[in-house]
Amino acid sequence: MKTSDILQDLNRRILAGYSILLLRTYEEQRWEEHLSDLALDLERGLVTWSETAGPQPPLDQFDTPPGVLGFLSLIEKYPSDHLFLLKDLHAHLSHPEVSRKLRDLLPRLKATRKTLLLMSPVDTLPVELMKDVTILDLPLPGPDEFRGVLRESLSPDAPEFALSPREEDRLVQAVLGLTQEEARRAFAKVLQGTDGFNEELFPRLVAEKRHLIQGSNLLEFFDLDEGLGDIGGLDGLKEWVQQRANAFSPDAKSRGISNPRGVLLAGVQGCGKSLSARAIARIFGFPLVRLDIGALLESSRGGSEQNLRDVLRLMETIAPAILWLEEIDKAFAGFDDEASNDATMSRLVGRFLTWLQEHQAPVFVVATANNVAKLPPEMLRRGRFDELFFVDLPNYHERLDIYRIHLAKRGWKPEKFDLDSLSDQSEGYSGAEIEQVVNSAIIEAHAQNRLPTQADFAAARELTVPLSVTMEDEIFALREWARTRCRAATLDFRVMQVMEDEQRKGEFVDYELHEQPKWMQFAEHGQFASAMQAFIEMYDNVHWAKLLHEFQPYFETKGDYGLVLRSDPKIALCIRISRELVDMLGEYIDGRRIYLHPLELSEVPLAERPSIPAIEKLPDQKVDRPVWYPTKLRVIPPREGSGRLARVARIRMGKG
Repeated sequence: MKTSDILQDLNRRILAGYSILLLRTYEEQRWEEHLSDLALDLERGLVTWSETAGPQPPLDQFDTPPGVLGFLSLIEKYPSDHLFLLKDLHAHLSHPEVSRKLRDLLPRLKATRKTLLLMSPVDTLPVELMKDVTILDLPLPGPDEFRGVLRESLSPDAPEFALSPREEDRLVQAVLGLTQEEARRAFAKVLQGTDGFNEELFPRLVAEKRHLIQGSNLLEFFDLDEGLGDIGGLDGLKEWVQQRANAFSPDAKSRGISNPRGVLLAGVQGCGKSLSARAIARIFGFPLVRLDIGALLESSRGGSEQNLRDVLRLMETIAPAILWLEEIDKAFAGFDDEASNDATMSRLVGRFLTWLQEHQAPVFVVATANNVAKLPPEMLRRGRFDELFFVDLPNYHERLDIYRIHLAKRGWKPEKFDLDSLSDQSEGYSGAEIEQVVNSAIIEAHAQNRLPTQADFAAARELTVPLSVTMEDEIFALREWARTRCRAATLDFRVMQVMEDEQRKGEFVDYELHEQPKWMQFAEHGQFASAMQAFIEMYDNVHWAKLLHEFQPYFETKGDYGLVLRSDPKIALCIRISRELVDMLGEYIDGRRIYLHPLELSEVPLAERPSIPAIEKLPDQKVDRPVWYPTKLRVIPPREGSGRLARVARIRMGKG
């Protein structure tokens, strides 16, 4: 749930007469600011209380008795239509007199339209208050809020640090799951001394999430040290991963693209499955967390299932994230829902499969298996994983890449050795075995105090017996199983040729399409929200009349609705427009994807001005009759801040 959604829900509950709401959050300051704005919208007073500061503002004509009971007894003396924000009241709810006082207040609160908002990081409630108190989880900041934090963190003295929308989205995604203050500190730390955008920013930001899994002995956090460049070959898998990485962006969500669920990597041992899991996390820019499935099991009844629930809940908390399940075939080997005698494992597998199918949080699961044939069939069904890839022994070109990668990692120039010959003679060797050949040759040369030679690599290769020899029958059977069930992680050369031809043809088509503006392409395909943002990005300083005129051919822009300031609904920004357009603009303005800027009245032609009187600046007090405030739309915020223009609302207008 987004911040705007929970604020709307709070608005409705307060108006409906909910007397006590427990708001669970660690972000006290952020939500106090939101609740202050909500009180203004509801035209209600707001009083905050804490054990140390007492009531703010105090009730002048009455002395405030000490302690929480003293403040609760004072609430009845406040005027009607008030909200009371009590901080950390959970520490006092264990006292019977406090819970009794709250229950005594309930009839008076409802009669005088007062609401108690109990803000706390925990939801400890005595049983007698369970039916009287509604618990709400206040969400962490979303992408739009973090986008504002990022822009505030960028140094105004470094204009060269310009971010494209895609780069900005990737940086924002890297801090999702943190609080606003944690994200502000992370941006300040990572961007300090940086004079431009680079790929190294992502792993440094993601590392700030390490503390989120501290205390869990079931999850292990990995730094994002490897990328796709550290994998030799597997071009089919690489291409697929890069496409899925873009599917988590806000732009993808606005086009109706659902979050990818995960991938299962099966194949021969030592061929890069675990390395691929680490590289996927680097490409996505998400924290990589490995789950030890065996550690879930406990002897106590229900303990294993509770461990799994805790792990999955924690993963959704730190999302977006990569959940890495290594050698899943060993954990679930031989499981059969009907025949299994292990009831605990049956329940674990069932719950995990349900979560794989149903979870909505952006948690991408990467599972690896050496023998996928041992997995339960229901785990391989589409919907649990987006794709099943088979990772085979590397071909000649992939072995060449692997030799280059491992030599370069160790500081040796690959061109100084005959890698073509080594690759040709290493048929049947896995990536891990090739790495061992390189490492052994270098160690042997170092022991003799000389540089490694071609003969050292050849000797090391001869001494290494590859898995393809010792497990020839098993590898053949695995290949046969995967041939009709899995997608190959390595592209066939002929397939690559066809793809290159299609790409060349596609470039010509793309060239023709780019003659048409991007916003127009979106609009013609029904992606109106994306078209709206692309239109404003393209033209900048967009006047309302131009927006309405350009979008008229694609959907209805005129109607009986208006866009107004939420703080004063009689100040209109645009009137007589459709509800669809109002809702799109309202969501993008509230989400800080586009911004309203004041506009000089002289810049608006007479024919484009509405019939209601215009004002040249926002008044300090609410107006007593409808007026129009000239504005324009931009993708960058006003230099002095948006202020009241950042919060808008929809109204239904009368006839005429």
